[in-house]
Amino acid sequence: MTTEPDRNQHIATQLMNAAMTYARLILRRYGEIGPFGFSMSPEGEIARVVLEIPRLPHDPARQWKLLAEHVAERARRGKLQAVAIGVNVSLAEPSAEGYVDAVDMTIEAASGYAIQVTVPYRIYGGYLWTLIPRRIAVGKPTMEQERSSQIFQV
Repeated sequence: MTTEPDRNQHIATQLMNAAMTYARLILRRYGEIGPFGFSMSPEGEIARVVLEIPRLPHDPARQWKLLAEHVAERARRGKLQAVAIGVNVSLAEPSAEGYVDAVDMTIEAASGYAIQVTVPYRIYGGYLWTLIPRRIAVGKPTMEQERSSQIFQV
C-alpha cells in the first residue's frame, strides 16, 4: 500500500523524467529551449502540453504565462492529475558541476503537492554547422519543497 507522499513523489518523478527527456532532445537539436510543459491525466497518462495558438509570442515570459494559464484552466475542469512546467534559466551561481544553465521546473499535483526542481546542464559540441553533434550533460537536480500550489487551487 502506497502512502500519499510516496504517490506524489512517484508522480513528480514520472513528470520530471518526461520533461527532461524532452528538454534534452530539444537542446540537442536546437541548442535552446523555450517554456514547455507535461501533464498527467486522471488515468495516469503523461502528455506534452501544447498551446493551440496560431502565433506564439517570442517573449519567453509571455509564453510561460500562457502555458500556466492553459494548464490551470485544464486543472480547474478536472482534466489533470499533475503538471510540470519547465523553462530554461541561467543560474546565479554555477552548479556543483560548474554548469551555468539549467531547466527550472515547477511540478504540482491535484493533492496540493508542489515542488520546484532545478536541473543544471551543459551543452557540448554543436560546432562546424553541427558536424560535431551536440551532447547534453545533466547535473544533479536540486529541489525546493513546501511550495504553495499555483495551478491546483486546493
